[in-house]
Amino acid sequence: MNPPSSPAEEQPHPHRVSDLIPRKTLETCLARIETHRRLLETIRRLLPPPLAHHCRECVAGDGTLVLYAESAAWASQLRFYLPRIIEELAQEGHGQFRRGKVRTLSLAMEAPRAAPRRPAPHRPLPATIAAIDAAARASEGDIGTALARLCSTLRRLPR
Repeated sequence: MNPPSSPAEEQPHPHRVSDLIPRKTLETCLARIETHRRLLETIRRLLPPPLAHHCRECVAGDGTLVLYAESAAWASQLRFYLPRIIEELAQEGHGQFRRGKVRTLSLAMEAPRAAPRRPAPHRPLPATIAAIDAAARASEGDIGTALARLCSTLRRLPR
C-alpha cells in the first residue's frame, strides 16, 4: 500500500508563460512594452532634468498623450511643457498626438516604499522629569494637570 501523497505533491506544476499565452501574443505585448519604454525615455529627454525625473509614466492612444506626474506641483509644470513635447514627438516620428493631458499618479500605483522606522520612546533624564514635575506643581488649572499627566507618562517609559 502506498503512503498518502502530501498536498505539495498533489499541486500541479507551474506552467511556463509560453504554455499559457500564444507566442505571437506574447511577442506583440513585449513589442508594445518596448515602444512604451522608448516613448517615455524620449519624453524625459525632452524635459528639463529636474522635471524629467518627476514624469513617472505616459500612455499614448487614440491621438492623446497622457503624462503622469509624481505630484500636483510637478503636474502643473508638465502642463507648461506638454505642447512642446507633442510638437517635438511629431518631428521625431513618435506619432501625431492631437491633444495631451497631465494627471497625478496615484500613490496606490507607485511601488510600495518601506515606512521609516520610528524610534522607540525613551525615558528622559531624571532631572528633566523633576523639572516638569516642579512646573506641574507650580502651575494651576489645565496646564498643571497636563504637566502632571506628562510626568506620570514619562516615568512609565522604559529606561
